[in-house]
Amino acid sequence: MLQAFATCAKQHPTISLVVVGDGPERSNLEKLARELGLGSRVHFLGYRSDVNKILPQFDIFTLPSFGEGFGLVLLEAMVCSKPVVASDVMSIPEIVQQGQTGLLVPTQDVSALAEALDTLIADPELRDRFGKAGFQRVRTEFTIERMVRKTAEVYREADRSSGAGRKSDSLSFQDSRHVTRKTH
Repeated sequence: MLQAFATCAKQHPTISLVVVGDGPERSNLEKLARELGLGSRVHFLGYRSDVNKILPQFDIFTLPSFGEGFGLVLLEAMVCSKPVVASDVMSIPEIVQQGQTGLLVPTQDVSALAEALDTLIADPELRDRFGKAGFQRVRTEFTIERMVRKTAEVYREADRSSGAGRKSDSLSFQDSRHVTRKTH
């Protein structure tokens, strides 16, 4: 991210980068930011419990991850109507729709990440369109009701394939708000 930002910063002298989170690599990242000449343009906030207050301040959200089981933070950014640039790995393409809610790039591809960021930096209308589409996607595709329904489908399929015809305990999902257990 820092290398991609350094490329974008050359063309866009007023942009800045905010890094939220903490970990064992923080001091190395701060050092790299200084080495890249980004000192005052990169802000390391560390761990924050008020991310819901910070996200609305961003113009673009990026998650250049090497791997992501389920990128909940992507949903948080999308519910704040933020366009997303993220790595095309693991579950991320299930969340971010390429060219609709954001841009996906190959992992560890600095030039692709810089190009995607530059595209959004230069096009406020595209940012707005992606942000609105992301908000709608979260509201329709990532609701609790839909999650429960999809989980129930997985259990039903597992139940069917693991012993069709035998008696078993199973979960019956009457609707997304009421889960009952029944034996047959």
